[in-house]
Amino acid sequence: MAKRHSRTDKTKKPVKTKKSGKKVFWLIYVAVVAVVLYVAVYVVDQHQRIQVSRDQLSDLNNTISIQKIKLNELKGVADAAEKEDYDSFADYIERIAREQMDYVKSGEVVYINIAGN
Repeated sequence: MAKRHSRTDKTKKPVKTKKSGKKVFWLIYVAVVAVVLYVAVYVVDQHQRIQVSRDQLSDLNNTISIQKIKLNELKGVADAAEKEDYDSFADYIERIAREQMDYVKSGEVVYINIAGN
């Protein structure tokens, strides 16, 4: 008679059930979904930060343009004064100071009409 080989307890392999396979699948699924959500939120946040930075850059570029225009105007005034005479530039500055800023020279007497006429 032939001998039957019986397996001992040492050679038995653990048997995976369908339930443990489903658990692993769900854990992997949840992990992948969590990573995808994290990346999506991160991308949206970065997009928002980029948009804010672009808006700030646009505002700064507008400010630079305005300052360049003012600088060109002042250069034009200075060039015109240099062509005519230094005294005319000083007269221009004095006229602006008196008319727009209400400055007076030292030693001048200022009279104020209190009657309002």
